[in-house]
Amino acid sequence: PLLQDVNIGWLSQIATNAAARVMAQGAVANKVTYGVGADYKNLDALVFDAVNELIKPWFQDDTDLVVICGRTLLSDKYFPIINDASDNQNKLAGQVLVSQKQIGGLKAVRVPFFPDNAMLITKLSNLSIYWQDGARRRHIEEEPKRNRIVNYESSNDAYVVEDYDCVALVENIVMGPNPAPGA
Repeated sequence: PLLQDVNIGWLSQIATNAAARVMAQGAVANKVTYGVGADYKNLDALVFDAVNELIKPWFQDDTDLVVICGRTLLSDKYFPIINDASDNQNKLAGQVLVSQKQIGGLKAVRVPFFPDNAMLITKLSNLSIYWQDGARRRHIEEEPKRNRIVNYESSNDAYVVEDYDCVALVENIVMGPNPAPGA
């Protein structure tokens, strides 16, 4: 229903083949929190730490690194800026900040159907789709009883992460403070 594929995707491959490149929890089990009293004060700090801790040093300064995320995390970052603009100067400053779409100093790339509570930091050239030559199949059937034709298509494709040293996957991101001990 969300245009998922039957293949193993990039995020699953990173979790399976490079678990050391995945941050899935902070002070609270199964949560990476941001906000007042949380693991990180904001998403920028989270991205900065993920790059420094999860990506190998020879890729940390690469200018092609981007933050891939869904609409929800970008909204969480930019809504307060837009909502707080009460005068023209603040409105203009907010529009400039929103138009740059950056998190942690890296360009933010919004991807449809990306998990709402995750972000992937890598170079776009590090993510590939391979397909097998000659393996694309197509069959068309006519269904005159229903006044239509049916199109069956398939191909052998694979989602490939070229270099796991150049990825940082942060999952289970939640806005809000960490609960008090014993709570």
